[in-house]
Amino acid sequence: MEANVITVTRQFGSLGRPIAKMVAERLGYEYYDRDIIEMAAEKMGEPVYKLSEYDEHIVTPYGKMAFPLGFGASEKQNKLFEIEKKIIIEFAAKKNCVMVGRCSDYVLREGGFHHLLNVFIYAPYGARYNYCLKNLGFTEDAVEKYIEKIDHGRSGFYKKYTGERFDSITYRDLMVDSSSMTIEKVVELICTASKLKFNEADAVSNGSENA
Repeated sequence: MEANVITVTRQFGSLGRPIAKMVAERLGYEYYDRDIIEMAAEKMGEPVYKLSEYDEHIVTPYGKMAFPLGFGASEKQNKLFEIEKKIIIEFAAKKNCVMVGRCSDYVLREGGFHHLLNVFIYAPYGARYNYCLKNLGFTEDAVEKYIEKIDHGRSGFYKKYTGERFDSITYRDLMVDSSSMTIEKVVELICTASKLKFNEADAVSNGSENA
């Protein structure tokens, strides 16, 4: 039986990562995030800081989010993304899981996965600004800087490898404004949607087998 996979693509400051973790915990799924790029680096036989050339630049942990594949040459970035795609597909084929970012919604939809729920988490700028200010320790000037840089970086990365805008509905099943309800309710909404989606996938599969 095909594993169930939930992908979470999110705007910076929209609480996408903690929501994804809570969904994985609630459902008892594996959780994959930054470790995807770490494993990709290992497969290339290089440490991630060398592969992405972060060591040649002064970059904060949040600053790295603005450069999903580092600062390396385009050829190296493309090679890394191809390895990431293989890892995403390998993970998705083995166990029920939640994956964050890395164009996993596009990779798995194009890969023909049916037990797949692609979620996009967003929030109004003001809500994201306040979350970053109160919970991530940014100064007011830094908040504006990082939201702009990371939004730009993620949009460019997504456009380059999927051909779609970051906020496109093409590979999305569920788009949620995380500021419209409590985090617990957002998690509950995603969990409920996943069960409905995966039950429907089972029904379609069984119907095909019985046809």
